[in-house]
Amino acid sequence: MRRGAGASSVVGSTPTRVPARLAAALACVLSGAAGAAVPAAADLDADASVQVLDTVHAVAGRGHDAPQQPPGTVRTFDGDELERQRITRLEDLQQLAPGLDVANVNDYDTRVTLRGVGDGGGSEINIGMASSVGLFLDHIYLSRPGMLSGDLVDLDAVQVLSGPQGTLYGFNTTGGAIDLSTRAPGFVPEAWFKQSFSQRGFTQTQAMLSGALRGDWAGRVNVSHAERGGYLRNAATGNDLGGSVRDGVRAQLLYAPDDGVRLRLIADYQRARARPAYVLAGSYPVDGVDLFRARLDRVGAHARAGQVDQDDESRTLTTQGGVSADAEWTLHGGHRLRAVTALRYFGFAPHLADPLDIALYADSGADVRDRTWSQSLRLDSPAGAAFDYALGLDYFGENLDTFAHDHYAAGPQVTAWYGNTSNTGRFVQRWGRLDQDVLSAYAQGTWHLSPRMDLTAGTRVSYEHKTGSFRRLNKNDFDSGPLAQDRWLPAALLNLRYRVSDTLQVYASAAYGEKSGGLNVSSGAVARAGLDSLYLDPEHTRSAEFGLQGSWLEHRVELDAALFWTRISGFQTTAYDLESQSSYLINAGALRSRGIETTLSLRPWQGLTLGLNGTLLDARYLDFADARCPPEIALAAQAPAACDLTGERVFRSPRLTYTATARYEWPLDGADAFVAGRYAHRGWAYGTVDDSRFTRMPAYGLLALSAGLRRDLGSHSWSATLWLDNVTDCRYYRTLAAGDYGSAYGVPGEPRTFGASLEYRY
Repeated sequence: MRRGAGASSVVGSTPTRVPARLAAALACVLSGAAGAAVPAAADLDADASVQVLDTVHAVAGRGHDAPQQPPGTVRTFDGDELERQRITRLEDLQQLAPGLDVANVNDYDTRVTLRGVGDGGGSEINIGMASSVGLFLDHIYLSRPGMLSGDLVDLDAVQVLSGPQGTLYGFNTTGGAIDLSTRAPGFVPEAWFKQSFSQRGFTQTQAMLSGALRGDWAGRVNVSHAERGGYLRNAATGNDLGGSVRDGVRAQLLYAPDDGVRLRLIADYQRARARPAYVLAGSYPVDGVDLFRARLDRVGAHARAGQVDQDDESRTLTTQGGVSADAEWTLHGGHRLRAVTALRYFGFAPHLADPLDIALYADSGADVRDRTWSQSLRLDSPAGAAFDYALGLDYFGENLDTFAHDHYAAGPQVTAWYGNTSNTGRFVQRWGRLDQDVLSAYAQGTWHLSPRMDLTAGTRVSYEHKTGSFRRLNKNDFDSGPLAQDRWLPAALLNLRYRVSDTLQVYASAAYGEKSGGLNVSSGAVARAGLDSLYLDPEHTRSAEFGLQGSWLEHRVELDAALFWTRISGFQTTAYDLESQSSYLINAGALRSRGIETTLSLRPWQGLTLGLNGTLLDARYLDFADARCPPEIALAAQAPAACDLTGERVFRSPRLTYTATARYEWPLDGADAFVAGRYAHRGWAYGTVDDSRFTRMPAYGLLALSAGLRRDLGSHSWSATLWLDNVTDCRYYRTLAAGDYGSAYGVPGEPRTFGASLEYRY
C-alpha cells in the first residue's frame, strides 16, 4: 500500500494514483508557529554528495510496485513530487514523512530513526552497532546512512516503511526501512540540465542524458556539482563554516532484448569536502555554579552562546561509490526471477578540531573504510492465483576498518582544561575492525481467502558471523585480541486485510524481528564490566498495527490512518566510561513506541491539491535502570554511578510531528504556472540518550514557499522556479549534544534562504 503525497493507494484490488502535488494554503495559515526560537540557558527549565536517484521501473523486488508488500504504514513519494517539494537530501525527507528523524552531524555520523526506533545514540558512533532502520538503494542494502548523505538526484521514488520489515527487507530493519529507486535508462532520447542558485554561495549544477545506444542497449548518465557556502561565522577567524562541495557521476547501461529479459548495470562515484562546525547552545549551572564558564576563565578561553569560536577549524573528506548488476527474467508460466549483485565502498577522512579558541586538540577524528558486497535472488509467483508468494536468498558481506586519532596539544592550557595530565601532549590512537557475513532465506505468501479478504504471512531466518578487534594506545592501553560472534536472527510477519467496500479497506498486522548483535570496540567496557561486555546481544522487536485506507469522490479525498505499537527488549545503546573517556555498547532493558499516524490528501477542485500528514508518538523507556546520568546529575556533588530513566521519553522522538502541503496550478499565456507551500512542524525532543535537559531541542516549524512557470515547446520544455526556505527565519537545531562541564553544542539549521532554479528538458 502506497501512502502520502505523490503516492498510490490500493483500495479494493485496483491501484489508483494519489494526487502528487500537495499544499501551501495550510502552510500559510500555520506559518506563525515557525518563528519559535531556541531558548537561552536561563529559560531552559521554564521550557521543560551526490547521490543519484528516480519512478520505480522495477517489476519485482523492492520497488514501489513490489508484490507481496502487505498494507501498512508505507509512504511512497515519486521522483517528480520530491523535485517539486525540493527534497534534495536525506535529512530533508523528514519534512514529508513525519515519523522519520534524521540527525546529520557529518557523513559518518548520520543517524536515522522511525517512530523513535533506530539508533541507540551516544556520544560517539560505534562501528559495532548497526541501525535498526535499513537503507536501500536500487535493491542494495547500505551499511550506513552516510552513504545517502549527498544530494538526491534523478530519483524515481522513495518509500518510507515504518515498523519491522525483516521478512522482505532482511536483517537490521526491525525499526523500518527507507527504499530509494533511481530512474533507469530508456530507449527514447531524453536529456535535461538544471542550474540552481541561492544566498550564501549556494550553486548546484545537474545534468542527465539518456537514450538508445546500439541494438538492445540503452544508457543513462548523470553528473552533479553542488557548492554550499557556510552559514556559520567563526568569530575567532572570520571564516564561514558549515559549507560543502560535492561532486558525483552515475552511469547506467540497460540491456532489454525482449519483454522477458532485463539487465541493468550501474556505476557511481561521489566525492565531498565539508567544513562542519558546532555552535555553543549554552552553558548551564550545576549546584549553582556555571562550571563551563569557570573553566573558560581558568584557561583564558572565550565562548559566545549561539556562535562558533574556534582557533582551528574542522574539515572532512568523503569518497564513495560502487558497481551493481540487476537482472530480471520472466520465466515460463509468469514467474519472475531477480538477481542483484553489488560492490560498494565508503571512505571518510576527518580532521576535527576542538570547539574553543585555544588549542586543545586538532587533526582528530575517526578515519573509516567500509567495503560491502552483496548478492540477492528473489522469485515471485505470477499474480492472479488463489495464493501468491515470494521466495528469496540474500548474502551480505562487509569489511569495516576505523582508525581514530586524537592529537592533543601540549602545555598548561590542556592540563588546566581537563584537570589532569592524561591528555596533555598525547597522540591517542584506536584501531577497530569489523568483518561480517550474513546469509538469509525468506518466504512470504498471500492467501486470497475471499474476494474481500487476504492473509499474508512471511518468515526469514538469517545467520550472521562477525569477527573483529579493538586496540588502543597512549591512554588506557588495551588490545582485545580476536573477537567472534555467531547469531541466528529470525523474523516473521502476519497481516490480514479486509476490503469493506470498493473504496475502503482495513488491515491488522503483527511482526517480530531481531536486530544484529555486535562487538564492542571500546576499552571502556572492559574496564567497567570485563571481557564479556565486548559482546552485544541482538535486540528483539515485537510490533502490531491496525489501520484503514480509503478513497472517495473519485480519489478527491484519500485517507490513511494507523494505530501502532512496538516493544523492543535488549535495547542496544551506549554507556560512558569516565576512566577512558569513551563510550561503549550495552544492552539496556526495554523501550516501547506507540501512537497514531495519518495521511490525508484532498483535491477540492481542478489544479489544487492539499495534504496533511502527521504522527502522534509516545516512545518511552520501559526498563532503563542503569542509564548514563545526564550532566546536570553527573557533574553534581555525590553523583550516582547510574541513573534510572525508566518511564522517561526516548531521545529524538518528538511527540507530535506533522506536515501540511498545498499546490495550485493554472494555465498562463501558453505556460503552466504554480504556487506551492509546505509547513513542517516537529515537537521538542531530547538530543541525547540520557534525556539531559541541556540537550533538549525545542519545537520548531519550517515554512517553505515556491512559485514558477513551465512552458512546453514541442519536444522541448523549460521551467523557472523561485523558492524561499525557512520563510520565518526560524532558529532551530538539527542536532544537540552535551559538551564539557555543563555546556551544550549543536548543529543549527540553515537560516532563511532565497533561491532560483532554471531547467531545460529535451
